[in-house]
Amino acid sequence: MRRTLLLACLGLAITASSALAEESCAGSGQPMTRTAMEQSLQQRGYTKIRSLSLHNGCYEAKGFDSKGKRFELELDAATGAIHNAE
Repeated sequence: MRRTLLLACLGLAITASSALAEESCAGSGQPMTRTAMEQSLQQRGYTKIRSLSLHNGCYEAKGFDSKGKRFELELDAATGAIHNAE
C-alpha cells in the first residue's frame, strides 16, 4: 500500500513539473523585430515596457499597462500571440 501511494505521488510530481516547464515558441516562423513587438504591445494597452527579451523563440515582456498594473508576458516571437501572462 505504501509503495503504491509513493509511486502515485511521484507520478503526480513528475506530471506537475513538466506542466510548469517553460514553453518554447521555436519553429513558429521569422521573429518580429523588437520595435514591431513593442508597437504591438502598446496597441494592446501595455504602455510602459520595461524589458523585452527574445529567448527560445519567445519574447518576454515586463512592465506596466495603461492602468498601472504590472505585467509579465511570454509572446510568440513570430505572431505576437500571448502564450503566458502573469
